[in-house]
Amino acid sequence: MLTIKHTETTPNGLFEAWLEDVHVGELTYRRTTPERMIIDHTRVFEGYEGQGIARQLVMASVDFARQNNRTIIPVCSYARNVLTRSDEYKDILA
Repeated sequence: MLTIKHTETTPNGLFEAWLEDVHVGELTYRRTTPERMIIDHTRVFEGYEGQGIARQLVMASVDFARQNNRTIIPVCSYARNVLTRSDEYKDILA
């Protein structure tokens, strides 16, 4: 089962994906203001691609943004692709 862990230190944040005790991917962001986060990188490690891990990392960041009244600027091409293809995420896009 995939577990997503989140850590935030001003001004940076990290969502990490874990399968059991194996670190399989990450999404990094930085905050430009208390209300805005820029997703700058999403990465799934070799051998774990194609399992939906990157999407789950992006969705974890969306949930976090909504719960904390933040908006997202998706600079990372993968995050931008996921978040701009549907009106479902209009509320959190900066």
